Amino acid sequence: MATATLAGRLATMLHYLNRGYTVNVKELSDEFDIGERQIQKDIELFSDMYDIESLGGQNYRMTKGYKLIGTENEDVEIATALMKSLQQSALPQMSEDVDKALADSEKYGNIFLFNINNEEISQMKEFRKFLQAIRNRQSCSFTYTKKDGSSKEVHAHPYRIANLSNYWYLLAYDVEVEKLKSYHINSISQVILAGENYINNAAIEKEIEDTFVDFTTAWFDGELKSVRLQAVSNAKHYLDRSPPKNITIISRSDIDIEIQFDYYNEIEVLNFVKKWLPDIKIIGNTELKQKLQESLQNYLENN
Repeated sequence: MATATLAGRLATMLHYLNRGYTVNVKELSDEFDIGERQIQKDIELFSDMYDIESLGGQNYRMTKGYKLIGTENEDVEIATALMKSLQQSALPQMSEDVDKALADSEKYGNIFLFNINNEEISQMKEFRKFLQAIRNRQSCSFTYTKKDGSSKEVHAHPYRIANLSNYWYLLAYDVEVEKLKSYHINSISQVILAGENYINNAAIEKEIEDTFVDFTTAWFDGELKSVRLQAVSNAKHYLDRSPPKNITIISRSDIDIEIQFDYYNEIEVLNFVKKWLPDIKIIGNTELKQKLQESLQNYLENN
């Protein structure tokens, strides 16, 4: 190579080092058509600024794990540290798996902090079976325990694992009822993967994208309903500032806001209103008002 400019030579050498390559003084001397003594001075200059180690025999490299700020590799390292921090907060039971797949970052490992507070998955064995089934498009069957303690056998085509309001769910097409449904993973047991594969259904994929991508609840039965609520004081302040995805602000005043609350199951409405009492009330829907009153009365009588 013809003699390079000082800037060009240093930039090229730094690029080699930052990519993790081992550089040799004689080879660099031949490449840049310059004396070995000058190359040695260049490396000494870099050693004063960066973590460079001597391997002997005039060989040098960046210390393992060291990258320069602002480089593509640096961005990857930051992104990796971010992803691992998210995973450790969202699903700590898979930390060992993630540690095997993603290298630790010495510089950024302790920078990010998340408190996602997701439900802990108690059925990790079943969880992993569903990962396999979704990847391979395998039909499966399992026992599902309902809130009232009763159980039923389900035959399904699993499509997604979803986290909704910090709880883990399986989104699957129930073969018997011919409908996309959500199943609380910790309520699932005795998962059996069938030997047969199912064909991915484009209509179900579209339903998932249209419904669950912007969805925050697992109460899904295919029929979306809405109710109007009036919020004052603290409820007004927080809901007006950051409304959930299923809430639309209808009107505002200095005293209150009127909102539309979209839901699939009335339990969503009742639990939401209870959370914000006494700063929120149901407008117009007599049936929901009555159920809220009965629920509160039952609580007071039994506590």
